[in-house]
Amino acid sequence: MRSKKVKWLIAITLAVMALACQASGCTELSYAANANYPPYSWTSDGGSYRGASKDLLEMLVPAGIVLKPVIVPWVRTLAMAERGQIDLLLSLRVTPEREKYLNFFAAPAFANSIVVFALKDSQLKTADWALMKNFRGGVSRGDSFGNGFDEYLKQHLSVEEAVNMVNNFKKLSLGRIDYFVTGEYLGRAYLSNSPDKDLTGIVALQPPISTGSIHFAFSKDSPCNSLAAPMNAKLAELIRQGVPAKLLNEALKRFAAEQQYRWQ
Repeated sequence: MRSKKVKWLIAITLAVMALACQASGCTELSYAANANYPPYSWTSDGGSYRGASKDLLEMLVPAGIVLKPVIVPWVRTLAMAERGQIDLLLSLRVTPEREKYLNFFAAPAFANSIVVFALKDSQLKTADWALMKNFRGGVSRGDSFGNGFDEYLKQHLSVEEAVNMVNNFKKLSLGRIDYFVTGEYLGRAYLSNSPDKDLTGIVALQPPISTGSIHFAFSKDSPCNSLAAPMNAKLAELIRQGVPAKLLNEALKRFAAEQQYRWQ
């Protein structure tokens, strides 16, 4: 009975989305994501996206809409969305600044926990903020973590900043830092894909620093904005079915076998 009800609701949602498309004149949807954010999104050929974000988008977009990927540096991506030059952004954190020019879906696309990575034989066994005072940490330039950790880090922790995640994991493997703070799935993707055998002894500590989420968002100047509500409703149903979590884990496995990707 419940299965029939779910199918009926999905059919209604698709019909509403089709009508919204016709009303708005939206027949092509330009979209972009962070191209260096596996397993959420990545590119190997520079012309198309791969990953869980694209997989989820294809489930949400109504029939008849042509998807047009835009692949440019992330900072430029945000600027283009602000000017209405990109319709939809995939899998990004909600911030007050971004809410000025983006309409975020209420339903989250994916979980995006922040965790502490350390060596298996490290004396630091848990991500206890107070215990971390006694160790040297690493972060990537420009990263923020939420849940009050940014303020705690500045006031109480000894942390070195590196240009990117690749450098931080290398420093961790060499013992130059004792822990590294970054996104859980992003870190796991790198460790699964990296050819560096020195990284095999690195693990994620519990509990997470924060357990936030990332969302899809339409540019407020996009002519396709009328699709936001029905796509959000469909996303909410997929979440109840556990679909986004499955897509994320499947993308992580695919990325582990990726041979052409070059970390930046």
